Formats: sequence, C-alpha cells, structure tokens
Amino acid sequence: MVGLEMRVVKYRAVLLFGAPGSGKGTQGTILGTIPGFHHCACGDVFRALDYGSALGQKFAEYSARGELVPDDITIELWSSQIANMVQLRRYKPEIDLLALDGIPRSVRQAELLQQHLDVHHVFHLSCPDRGKLVDRLKRRALKENRLDDANEEVIRNRLSSYEEQTKPVLDFYVRTFGPDIVTQVDATQWPYQVLRFILEHLEDSQRRARSPVFAGSQSVPA
Repeated sequence: MVGLEMRVVKYRAVLLFGAPGSGKGTQGTILGTIPGFHHCACGDVFRALDYGSALGQKFAEYSARGELVPDDITIELWSSQIANMVQLRRYKPEIDLLALDGIPRSVRQAELLQQHLDVHHVFHLSCPDRGKLVDRLKRRALKENRLDDANEEVIRNRLSSYEEQTKPVLDFYVRTFGPDIVTQVDATQWPYQVLRFILEHLEDSQRRARSPVFAGSQSVPA
C-alpha cells in the first residue's frame, strides 16, 4: 500500500562453519531437533533439486567437478527455501534461531547475506588433518549414498575449493564484527562433545547479552 514501508526481515542465525567432512551437517541436524532452533543445510537444498530442471542440471555440472555453485544461484536457492519454510511455518523467525551450514561459501555470498541475516555467532569446526576429512567423506558416501563424495579426486578438489574460496569467509566476519564473533571448535572430538561445547557457548553468550538470543525462552535448550 502507498505510504507503507517494506520492512526487511533479518533472520537471527548462528553459522556452522568448516571444511567438508568436519561435522557441521551432523551438528546442524542435531540442533534442528532442539526447540528454539531451525536447521537449514545448503547441501540438502541442492540435493532436493529436480535434476531435470535447468537449475538442477546446472548444479549437477558443478557438483560433479567438486566445484562451488555460483554465488547468485546459491543465494537464490537459499532465499527460496527459507521463504518456503517460513510460509509453511516450519521455521518461525520470531522464535527460532537459524542454524546454517554450508552457506556462505564465499566472501561474496557472505556480503549478499548481510541483508538477510543477523549473525549471532560463527562456530568454526576445525580439523587440520586432511586425510581424516577424506576418510570421513568416503564413509559418508557409502552410508548415505552420496555419489558426490565417493570419488577421492572430487573430494580433494572440494577441500582445495574450501581453502581457497570458503575459508576467507572467517576473516570477513572477523573484520565485520570483531574477533569474538568466531569460536574455534575441535572437530576431532566425538559429536556429543562438539554439541555440548556449542550449546554451552551459546548459553554463556546469552547470559552476557542484554537481550536473549532465543526470543521465546530464558535459556538455551539442552
């Protein structure tokens, strides 16, 4: 209507960040089962594509080579998925804290997402042993029938793409928000230990904040 301004909604979010195989998807999936969180994995959005569509075919071309999907396609897909979840009320932005993994994958994506996200924290799941990451991805490929993770050459290409294009995103958030926005997490621990660390950190951050991270509760669900 004339005279009314369009209000831009910024989603409260924590980012699960790390190389392929670091366990960010595992942590996001678990967080998504806890009241007060909504998990969105960019990889799941891609895998749900109709590969008969033009967009699906374009994604398949990049995935087969272990390359990153172009930024504009990635943000378009992500925005559409989030809007759909809000419309279906599976994600309630006024209540839920968005747990994102697999996005942003480049500094440009991080810049584009600034208008959509209110980033509360970035958890960097660190696993310096590349051989361990390769082994994890191979096991996941067998367990989940993810053919994109079955070829070792593709895996190593994905890891190289992460180092060159995605890891600099950490520096972007440090420059934008200061060093306290990023917390290093030892991804070689058992998954329950990583989860406990993340939840405890969020709870401590909430206690220090003037307003609660979770709009509908007084403490982080555990």
